[in-house]
Amino acid sequence: MSNLTKILYFKTAIGPETLTICQFTTHQFVYPSTINQAINYILEKHQRSHTVQLKQSKRILKIRKLVPIYINHQTTIFPVKPQRSPIQYYINGCTINGLKSKGSSTIIYFNNGTFITVDAPYIFVYKKWQESLTLSHLLS
Repeated sequence: MSNLTKILYFKTAIGPETLTICQFTTHQFVYPSTINQAINYILEKHQRSHTVQLKQSKRILKIRKLVPIYINHQTTIFPVKPQRSPIQYYINGCTINGLKSKGSSTIIYFNNGTFITVDAPYIFVYKKWQESLTLSHLLS
């Protein structure tokens, strides 16, 4: 991946098949797999282990649930929903430009004008965003 093409987020696609949408700054890619398999694939491309990254993040941030995952200096993703939720999101905290509360949901704005609305409270998304930025800063 070039420096211009960054991952913005992963999202579970709704439908009869198990698919994961990966939104980049310039395009979208659909992985024919679960969100965890797609994330494992991206981690392996960067010579990283999902298990090791989770353990490292938990230790550094001293948290146990919905832990951010460091992939590289421009990609640290954080989950918005628990593992068992039918629709899951992993957002790249390094590409967020801003947040806006909309009722019980949050609109997440990215560097290139793209945005996504997630069904999660603003305070929660803001906290996870800050955790992912902290992790990215400490591991870069």
